Amino acid sequence: MFNEKIKPPLVLTLICIIACGLLVAAYEATYVDTSGIITDKLTEGLTELYGSAEGFEMLKAPDGSVLTYEGVDSVLSDGTNVAFEITADGYSSGGLHLLVGITPGGTVQGVSLMDVSDTPGIGTRVQNNSFLSQFSGVSLDSINASQNVSTVKSRAVWGTHKEIVRLTREAELEGSSGSGFSLDAETGATLSSNGVYSGVRTALAAYESMGSIKEGDE
Repeated sequence: MFNEKIKPPLVLTLICIIACGLLVAAYEATYVDTSGIITDKLTEGLTELYGSAEGFEMLKAPDGSVLTYEGVDSVLSDGTNVAFEITADGYSSGGLHLLVGITPGGTVQGVSLMDVSDTPGIGTRVQNNSFLSQFSGVSLDSINASQNVSTVKSRAVWGTHKEIVRLTREAELEGSSGSGFSLDAETGATLSSNGVYSGVRTALAAYESMGSIKEGDE
């Protein structure tokens, strides 16, 4: 009796619950706000960077959608200062949600890490002010001057995907120690450190693109 009348609907119910849970998890992991509304997290990030979020608006593209660039989720500005919302890969894919402030002179005002889903106590070390403060005043020129990336060691070919990614990131960090900006990575959090570094570089490149657009409009 149980197998015929109760078990099938019970199994179906469990399947539906699991499927709904997976959908919710996937939505939360990939959701990017496109409404143009400045969320509480963005407000906190702007306040951390500029002392206040007053006057900041989320910029829109000509078609009315939220303005984005490659690697940039949204752009916020008060008419003078600009902040770029970026989701970057740390130890986990999309594990870093950061806001990078850029001054009118094209240098980094600061970096606010609004959310870090990397390994607690390890990857989350990149939230330390001692790490984030090194980006203040950095320009795209100093970032570009450091891009002397070495080749990944041949043993990576025989490693797992995670090992290949790790070695590639380490090679990039080694390359950033030449002339220009030198990244001081958090010990034990190489991937997370490089994720923040990549986010800053993305923001600076996007700011330069904005400048090119403005010059073309004049």
